[in-house]
Amino acid sequence: MGEFVRVADVDALPEGTGMVVEAKGQELALFRVGEQVFAIDNECPHRDGPLGDGELAGEIVTCPFHSWEINVRTGEVLDNPSVRARTFACRVEDGAVYVEL
Repeated sequence: MGEFVRVADVDALPEGTGMVVEAKGQELALFRVGEQVFAIDNECPHRDGPLGDGELAGEIVTCPFHSWEINVRTGEVLDNPSVRARTFACRVEDGAVYVEL
């Protein structure tokens, strides 16, 4: 089990959006879907596109480089479920977002 690290204030991440954060030298993409927050590696498994800059529709983020669609909850690439972006456990406590590294 890893260590949970504070990465953002939940108010800085409006519902239906994403943002890029850094935690212990690792770049992550955070997404807020309803009241839940999800964290995935900020590099698309296709060509390392910045997923945190992608458009979020429900639980699906579209990579801004080549339009790969990735489920932010599972990391699964929709067109190829055998390929995944790395996911990280998240929790929200007292208005702060924590990610397990």
